[in-house]
Amino acid sequence: MSLFRDDETAKRTLARLEASSGVVLPSSFQRIFGDNANADLALTNLERWLAATSSPTLHLQQLVVYPALAKHLATIFGASQPLTDSLIQNPELASIVLEPNELSHHPTLDGVMAEGEALLQNTTSYSHALDRLRFLKQRWTLPIVINDLAGTWTEESVWEALSDLAEAIIRLTVGVVWREYASQKELPGDCPVMVVGFGKLGGRELNYSSDIDLAYAIPDGLSEQFDIHATRFCELLGRAFSDRMGRGSLYRIDLRLRPYGSAGPLVASMRAFETYYRLYAEQWEVQALIRTRPMAGPPELIQRWRSMRKERCFRPTLSEPELEAMLAMKSRIEERADGGDLKRGAGGIRDVEFLVQALQLLHGHRVPALQTEGTIEVLHVLEENALLDHAVASGLREGYTFLRQLEHRCQLVGDQQTHSIPTDPQSRERLSKLMSLAKWRELSAKLEAHRRTIQTLYKSILQPEPLQEDNRAKVAAKLGSLAPSVLQWFDSLPAAEAFYSSLAENRDSIERVRKIALCAPRLIHDLKESVSLTEMVLSGEVEEQADVAENLRQLTVGTPLQSVANAFSRGRATLLLRWTLSPYHEVFCEVSRLVDTVVEHVARRLEVSFDVIALGSYGAREMGFDSDADFLFLVEDTQKQRTAESQAQQFLGQLSQLKRMGMPFGVDLRLRPDGGKGMLVRSYEAFGHYDLDGMEMWERFALGQARLVMGNKAARSLVDKAAYAQPLTPDGLSELLAMKKRVETERVRPQYQRRDIKLGSGGLNDIEWLVHLVEMRRSGERHGDGFVDMEDRIRAIAQTGELNTVEIEQLVDWRRYLLELRLRLALLGFEKDVIPENPDKLNRLAESMNLEDGNHFLSRHNQIIDAIRAIYLGIIERLRA
Repeated sequence: MSLFRDDETAKRTLARLEASSGVVLPSSFQRIFGDNANADLALTNLERWLAATSSPTLHLQQLVVYPALAKHLATIFGASQPLTDSLIQNPELASIVLEPNELSHHPTLDGVMAEGEALLQNTTSYSHALDRLRFLKQRWTLPIVINDLAGTWTEESVWEALSDLAEAIIRLTVGVVWREYASQKELPGDCPVMVVGFGKLGGRELNYSSDIDLAYAIPDGLSEQFDIHATRFCELLGRAFSDRMGRGSLYRIDLRLRPYGSAGPLVASMRAFETYYRLYAEQWEVQALIRTRPMAGPPELIQRWRSMRKERCFRPTLSEPELEAMLAMKSRIEERADGGDLKRGAGGIRDVEFLVQALQLLHGHRVPALQTEGTIEVLHVLEENALLDHAVASGLREGYTFLRQLEHRCQLVGDQQTHSIPTDPQSRERLSKLMSLAKWRELSAKLEAHRRTIQTLYKSILQPEPLQEDNRAKVAAKLGSLAPSVLQWFDSLPAAEAFYSSLAENRDSIERVRKIALCAPRLIHDLKESVSLTEMVLSGEVEEQADVAENLRQLTVGTPLQSVANAFSRGRATLLLRWTLSPYHEVFCEVSRLVDTVVEHVARRLEVSFDVIALGSYGAREMGFDSDADFLFLVEDTQKQRTAESQAQQFLGQLSQLKRMGMPFGVDLRLRPDGGKGMLVRSYEAFGHYDLDGMEMWERFALGQARLVMGNKAARSLVDKAAYAQPLTPDGLSELLAMKKRVETERVRPQYQRRDIKLGSGGLNDIEWLVHLVEMRRSGERHGDGFVDMEDRIRAIAQTGELNTVEIEQLVDWRRYLLELRLRLALLGFEKDVIPENPDKLNRLAESMNLEDGNHFLSRHNQIIDAIRAIYLGIIERLRA
C-alpha cells in the first residue's frame, strides 16, 4: 500500500530532490512518511524547506543518516502548515530537529527569560525587539510540537511548556513596551502595571492557539495623569502582542474577564479589583478567579492579588444559591454549544473544569492543597484527600487529557482557536492519524466513550437534575457513594440499559460490582473497555478457575501486536478481578507466568538466540500491580554476541511498543552488569570474567532472585554461581548493610519509615534481605537447578538453625499479608506501597480487608512490622557474630 495519495507526483518530487542535491535516496527513505497525517503535503513541504536552506545537500544527507529525526521533521510538515511556514522562514530552526540533544530540552520560565534577554541585548529598535520575541516563540514552539506529536512528553508537560513560554514572553514584552513608552513620555522607574493571566494561561494549561485572557491592575492612589499613561501603555502592550509582523503575532489577547467586562476600564487600581470581587462579582466570575496568576508587575500587587483570590474563592462554605447559579450558567453555555464542540458540549472540556472548580470552591478552605490553579493537579489532590474515588478521578483525568490533546491537534492544522471537530472526511482522517489512530471511526468511538464518561461523572457528582426512576437510578441508589464509579463503567458500554436491568434484579451481580468498585477501582478502566469482561463479572464466570494465559499461548507469530497487548491486558485483568472477589496467594505467580508468556511470544516472533533471565520481583514470581519486569540477557556463543545484541534491541522495542498499546508492564535492565551503561547481552565468557574481576557485592545480591524464563539452563547456573559461590565475608556483609541503610534513608521519606510496606521498617525488603543474607553466608545451599519460591527459601532457613519453626511460619504468613496489602493499595489507586494517612482512605483500605476500621488495621499492621523488624535485626546480629 502506497504512503502517498498521488504516487506519481511523489515519485517526481523525490526524483527532483535527488537531482537537485546529488544525494541518492535509499528506498527506506520513504519510511519517514509512514503514519504521516498527510504524506503528500509533508513531501511537498520538505522540498520547499530544503530549497530555503543554504545547504540543501548537507541537510538531505542528514535526513538520510538520521531517519528517526527526519521522521520528526516530516511529521511537522504533514501536521501544521503554520509551523512549516515558520521553518521555511527560519531554515536554521531545523537544527533543533536534527540535533538529538536539542529536542530533549524542556522550556522553563527562567531559561526562556534568559534566552530572550540575550536576544534583546542586540536589538536596534522597538520593532526589532518585537521581531526577536516572535522568533523566540517560534524557536520554542517547534520542540514543544515535535515532542507532543512524537509522544515523548505527556500532554500535561506540553501545556506547562506552552504556558511557561507564554509567561516568559509576556514578561519580556512588558519590559520592551514599558521601556519604549517610558522613553517617549520620560517616565521614571519600573513598570507599575501588573499583568494577570486568567483561564488556561492562569492554570498553566495553555493551548497552541489559545487567546490569552489578561487583566491589568495598577497601585492605588496614582494621579489621573498616570491613569491615562497606564491605559495608553496597556493599549500599546496589547498591540505588541497581537499585531501581525513578518513573523506573525505573538498572541491574541482577550480582556473581557476584567471587572465589568468590555464595559469596564482597561486598567483599574488594585483596590477597585478587591472591591469588585468582594461586592459585585457574579458567581461565574468568582469561579474564573480560581484560575488566575499574576504574570508580571510590582511584588506588592502580586501578593495582594493572591490574597484576594484566596479570600474570595476559598471561603468556609459555598451557599446553595451560589452553586445553583453556577449550574444554571453552565447549562446555558451547554445549550448554545453544538455537538462537535470539544470545549462547551456535553461531556466536554468545560464539564471537567467546571466540576473541578466547583469542588475547589466547596472544599478549598478545608483542604489548602486544592487552592492551586491547574485542573489535573486539582484532580490528583481530590483523589489524595479521598474527595474523589480513584476510578472517578482517573476517568476525569483520562477524558480531560484526551479532549485537550484532540483540541490541540485540531488547532495545529491551521493555527486557529477552534474547539470543534472538522466536518469533512479528509480532515477527519488526517486528525485521526495525528491522534495515532488509523481511522476516523476509531477516533469517533474513543471520543464518544470519553464524553459519556465525563457526562456521567459530572451529573452523578453535582447532580444538576434529579435522577429518573429507572434501573440505572435503582443501581445508583443501592451503591451509594460508589455510584459515580459504577455509573461511568456501565454508561460507557453499549446496551447499558440491559446491564442496569440485570444489576437491578440480580443481588449476586450487584454485590460483585460493588466489591470491585470498593476494593479495586483501578480495574474499572479495563472493564469500561470490555463488554465480555463485564459480562463475566455479572455472570460470575470471572471467578471460575481457568488458564488465562492459554489465549496468549495460542497466538501465532503473525498476530498483530495490538492483539497481543489486548490479550495480555484482558488476562491480567481477569486474574486481578478473580483475586478481588476471592483473594488467593497464587495470583502473583499467575501474573508473572502471564508475563513469561508474552516474553516467549515476542522471542518467537524475533527468533531470538539469547537466554532470558528474570530478576527482582519478576524473578521471584511476585510481580505487583505496577511492577516492571527486570531482565538479564546472556548468549552462550561469544561469536553470536553482536547478533544477539541487535535481537535484544528489537526485543525491547517490541515490548515497548506493546506497552504503548496498553500492555500494563514495562521493562527494566538496570540490574544487568554495569547497569544502564552495559551491553544488553553478555556472552557466558564475558559474564564469567565480570563475575571474577568486576562484580560488586550489591550486583551479586541483585542476582539472588534470578529465574530462567527461556533458554539454556547453563545460563541460570552461571548467574547462581555469581550470586552465591563467593562466601559472604564480614566486609561484604558490612557493604551490603550499608547499602540497605542507604535504601531506607534515601529512598524512603522519614514520615514513611513505618508506612512504606516494601522498603520501610518491617517491610517486604526486610524479609527478602534476611533470607538472602543467610543464603549468601551459607554459599552453595540455595536452590540448585530449579526455581524455588520465597516461601520455600524461608522454610529452608530452619535447617540453618537461625530461626525456629514458629518464627519461620510467622514470616511466611506476614509476607503473604504484606504482598496482599501491596496489591490492595495498588488496586485502590493509593500511593504506591505507602499506607495512607488520610482517615477516609485508611477506613477504605480496612473495609477492603474486612477489618473493622482504620485504627484496627493500623494496630494489627504495626504489630506485624515490629515483629518482622525484630527478626531481621536478630538475624543481622547473628551474622555479624
